[in-house]
Amino acid sequence: FIRSYIWHRLVKFYKRDILFKDSSYYWALSELKRYIPGSVIAILGRTVFFSKLGVDKKDTGKLLIAEAGIFVLGNSLVSLLALPFITSYFLPWLSNYQFVIVAAVSALSLVYIFNYKFIKILPNFPKRENLFLIFLSFCAVLFFGTGSYMTITSFIPLPINLFLQLSGYFALSILIGYLSIVTPAGFGVREGVIVAGVSKFVSITLSAFAALFSRIVLVLTELLFVLMLYVWHKTKNERVLSIEKWIVNHKQEVILAFLFIVYVIYFSVTSNARYDNFYSGRFDLGNMAQTVWNTTRGRVFLFTNPNGTGMISRLAFHADFLLILLAPIYSIFPNPKTLLLIQALVVGLGSFFVYLIARDKLKNKNLSLTFAFAYLINPSIQRATLYDFHSVTLATTFLLGTYYFYSRKNYGRFLIFAFLAALSKEQIWLIIALFGGLFFLKHKKKIFGASIFILCGAIFYYLVSIAIPRTLGASHFALTYYSEFGDGPLKIIKSIILSPQRIINIVFQQQQLNYLIQLFAPTGFLAFLSPFFLIFAVPDLLINLLSNNSQLHQIYYHYTAAISPFIFICSILGVSYVIKLITNSDHKDFKALNFFIIIYILVASIYSAYEYGPLPGAREQNLDMYTKPVVNREFIDRYLLRIPKQLSVASSNNIGSHLSSRQRIYTLPLGIDKADVIVFLLNDSEPPQSLEQEKKQLEKIRMDKNYQLTVEKDSFVVFRKKRL
Repeated sequence: FIRSYIWHRLVKFYKRDILFKDSSYYWALSELKRYIPGSVIAILGRTVFFSKLGVDKKDTGKLLIAEAGIFVLGNSLVSLLALPFITSYFLPWLSNYQFVIVAAVSALSLVYIFNYKFIKILPNFPKRENLFLIFLSFCAVLFFGTGSYMTITSFIPLPINLFLQLSGYFALSILIGYLSIVTPAGFGVREGVIVAGVSKFVSITLSAFAALFSRIVLVLTELLFVLMLYVWHKTKNERVLSIEKWIVNHKQEVILAFLFIVYVIYFSVTSNARYDNFYSGRFDLGNMAQTVWNTTRGRVFLFTNPNGTGMISRLAFHADFLLILLAPIYSIFPNPKTLLLIQALVVGLGSFFVYLIARDKLKNKNLSLTFAFAYLINPSIQRATLYDFHSVTLATTFLLGTYYFYSRKNYGRFLIFAFLAALSKEQIWLIIALFGGLFFLKHKKKIFGASIFILCGAIFYYLVSIAIPRTLGASHFALTYYSEFGDGPLKIIKSIILSPQRIINIVFQQQQLNYLIQLFAPTGFLAFLSPFFLIFAVPDLLINLLSNNSQLHQIYYHYTAAISPFIFICSILGVSYVIKLITNSDHKDFKALNFFIIIYILVASIYSAYEYGPLPGAREQNLDMYTKPVVNREFIDRYLLRIPKQLSVASSNNIGSHLSSRQRIYTLPLGIDKADVIVFLLNDSEPPQSLEQEKKQLEKIRMDKNYQLTVEKDSFVVFRKKRL
């Protein structure tokens, strides 16, 4: 589809009135003809088809050469992803020349883009158009490589940690086949390259079958594509034509919807894989799931005390009342995976608010789409989505919605999203209070703004200083993270305000600085060009930066959920400021400026995703749920489901979320004397220190006369009280 769109843009250089569905249909028909030896018929077919549409045959020849160059360059860029694989498995000596290869391909691309005029036989496209076409070609081939990987791995287990490398390698296979023009569609050449690569993991026979199978899938999908284009080409239905017109006028929204769907599928599937392989434990998915499950059973907002064995209100730890609102959905689908799917959906929807905010402020759909894409590949947002379930993670989207409706002066919807955000965690009430201040000062809604400011500020104070300590029977547990500043919330706040030098010294420590870089780098530090709304992130930033708990100043958990929205808001406003600044100067080429900003954001966001993100191919990819699956997982699942829900269970943390649909669940070593059932899962899904402690506990239980061993299968061990 993308390649047909590239051809359409090329053809429009000579004939602007040609319809996309017509050019795509004839392009696809001619592509099928390349299966005839030498691909000569494909070239002739293209020439004949487009001469009927009014394109001169000589011009078609030029366009064919231009298309070939764009395809080869895009393919070469994707093939660079395969360099680590090639140097590891085929040509170790090539590792010394990887930089040279990358530089050569980049140089050729730049020559094509910026010095196009010296190639006399090619059309003289604008530089931006050349760059865009090569980018589209890169995307098209990347989809091909990814599709080949997924096709082959559907029956041959290719290593997922080599996902990007192998996708690049499969792209290289089609490039080599494409350049061998004497063969029909590169048939045989491409397959030989695939066999050579896949045989590094399985037998030659299986590799050959994989190559043949991927070719069959490719041919079938091409036929399906032609069939779809034929129906589209021939249709005259008014409804279809109106949909087509809407898509043409809303290309960016359609692309964003596609990106959203990909995001939700990947992160819901991957978070489910974490759960299935026991990487999501009692802390924190099990705690959330048990609270929601108990709520559906009438025990509203109650769960087993993580630090004891009695039932306690969730309010003893956090005021994440949003869990109560999720109970109706959970009563229909009572499974922790329901929460994981909801989280992926809600967080993904935040990209639409980023798009809408950027569209309102920047008046440019392409820039808006770029910001939405940067949101979806933002490392802190992805890691929060992946790391279990937390109500506050949903606040990322709710706060974006809150700001959007604030900026649109839609007070009703503002209140809805502000309320949803505030229900996710206690400190969010303080952020909403700041919005009240803005209504008072900026929108001149004095009563409305003052009411929100006072009410939300009072709720924040009540929750942190009274409700949570009273429920817990002690101060808020998180206050221990700031013990060096005082022993209560007011003393801590006072100490922070009166000790600016001390705060600066802490903030400029290396770990805190790295944390700030990881937060702001994905949008290219643009937030600092218009930093006002970072004030709204200050509460959470200070909570994280000043904590003596190192987990709080890392992006690997959910602690950035209330910070990320305002980084994106400020980044969008920062770009708006730059554009207005240049608009008021003598500069005229604003398209060039927008293009430069898009490239800058794409480079910053993609590099950050590689450097800090969890996706396959990233430097710190999070793929243990795929690369280290738990042995006997199905057996463990079946056994856990058979444990009666009225029985109390003490378990390893890693298995706690699978036992959350019961009134009492303890985390070892708690509950050893009280639990009806004790379950151990001693594997690498537990931290080494916890694993050693649990092994010692296991030996003690073996000697306990009150319990008898009922199951021992590899790392899975179960005991029951003898009276049962």
